[in-house]
Formats: sequence, C-alpha cells, structure tokens
Amino acid sequence: MNVNSAFTIIVRNRFVVLCGILTTIVAIFFMASSFTKRSKKDLLIKRVNLTIREIGHHLLLQAGDSSSRILPVTEKSEGVFLLEFEDEFGFKPDTLVALTQRFLAKTDLSDYTVTVHECHKTDIVYGFQISPPTNNIQPCNGRSQPKGCYTIEIAFANFNDFTSDYATVGLVLGGFLFISMIMLVVKASKRNRLAPGKNESQRDSVDITNPALPTLGGFAFDRDNQKLILGNETIVLTEKECKILELLNRNFGRLTSREVLIQEVWINEGVITGRSLDMFVSKLRKKLGADPELRITNIHGKGYRLEVVAQ
Repeated sequence: MNVNSAFTIIVRNRFVVLCGILTTIVAIFFMASSFTKRSKKDLLIKRVNLTIREIGHHLLLQAGDSSSRILPVTEKSEGVFLLEFEDEFGFKPDTLVALTQRFLAKTDLSDYTVTVHECHKTDIVYGFQISPPTNNIQPCNGRSQPKGCYTIEIAFANFNDFTSDYATVGLVLGGFLFISMIMLVVKASKRNRLAPGKNESQRDSVDITNPALPTLGGFAFDRDNQKLILGNETIVLTEKECKILELLNRNFGRLTSREVLIQEVWINEGVITGRSLDMFVSKLRKKLGADPELRITNIHGKGYRLEVVAQ
C-alpha cells in the first residue's frame, strides 16, 4: 500500500511538471507571436533612422562639408522622420533626389514624400514624391539651393502596413525564452545544493569571482553581464548605463563630450529626449558611490569625465 502510494505521487508530480512545461511553451509561443510585429516595426524604424543619417552625411559631403555634425533623426509622427543639421549648407535638388532614392532602396520602402524646409519655418523650399509605379519626381535639375539652414522631412506612406508577422521569429524567441527558463531552474538547483553553512552573499561570491575582469577604481567591471563587483557586493547596470560607463572608462581621466555619448548610446533610437543623458549619469553616480574615490565629473555644457579623486 505504501509502495503504491509513493508510486502514485511520483507519477502525479511528473505529470504536473510536464503539464507545466507544455503550458509554459504554449504561453511563450503566443506571447512571442504577439510581439513579433512590434519588434519588426522597431527594427524598421532603426534601419530608416540610420539610412536617413547616411543621406544627410553624403548630402553634406556633396556640399563640401566633412566636419559639421548631423543632429539625431527624430520621428515627428508615425512614419514621418525629420533630419536636422548643425550648420548651414547649400545643395542641388537633383543630388538630393539621387541620394534619397539610392539609400532608401535599402529599406524596401518605395512610397514616400521628401520636403525641404527652412529652419523654424513651415514653408516648403523644395520637395518631391516617389510613388511607384510612376515615380513622379519634380526636381529643378541643374539649379542649386543657396546656403542656408535647412531641415529635411521624409514621410513614408502606409508605414504600418509594411510590418508583418513572422512565425519563425516567434518560434525562435519562444524557444530562447524556454531555454533560458530551464537554465534558471538548473542554476537554482545547483545553488540549493551548496553547503547549508554558506549564506547568500557567499554563494554569489562563488559565481562572480573572476580575476580576468577589468578594474574600474575599486570595482571589477563585468561588461558582458552588465555588473559592477566590489568584494561580495554586485551592482546591476542597465544597458544604457553600461554603455555610458564603458565610453567614460575608455577616456578615463579625459573629457567625453555630450555629443559623443548621445551619438554612441542613442544612435539607433528615433526619439531623443534632452535630459536622458543627465538622468542616466545621475543614476551611475549613485551606483559608483560604493567607491568614494571614483567620480563622474560634470564639465558644464561640454560633457563628463570619469576620474579617481584622492580623499
């Protein structure tokens, strides 16, 4: 009787575990499928952002300007992107048409309108539309626009319709999440098998001990896992905090400009908020507070410097 009861419990537990795993797989699959379309759209926005910056870069080169900055591209509304420049420049409309068609062909977006405006004005200085199959273009060939402050707006027709759901991506994402869950369960089981005399901080120190990690003041900087380690203390960093700290550490003791930080950390994002950098630096300062000699110094209006200050 006791043997049968034990056997029943074992079978029942295995069945519950199996049902739980199958339910998790199904849930993850449907969750991944529902997010696939949004992920595809986000990827498209990043590709368009980078391509528009490339158009601006070559447009300035054609104007003989190889040093001034191209400001971050912003998404004004759904499928409408704005390209802005640091300095004034002149351009030939036919050159703008050729560059736009050449580089936007990489995105597979073939129906769009391009308008050029004077800065802080709504009047259109120049514009054209590409709409297959006719591709109506109205450039003033051979004429040049005088040097001035310009912004370029590119609006894509049916931007939302371009994104589609891919079951393969959903399966890959679901499988990845499932494998990650299994790895977490295995890791938790290994931790539970540690000697009962060890406390939690001692268990963590077994995993994080790695003399090969680069040092940052008194910290060990685990870039791959986005962590700062000081003795038995582990400080978790966000992806952007980790990127900012990596750039500051690369120029340790020297100024890293705000422009470089914004370009490197937010280059793939369509919308840039002015206070984002300052907010992330403020969070980093708090996390670096465990080492009183390591500081991020603000150079007003220019940027930041990571340095060691003797007490």
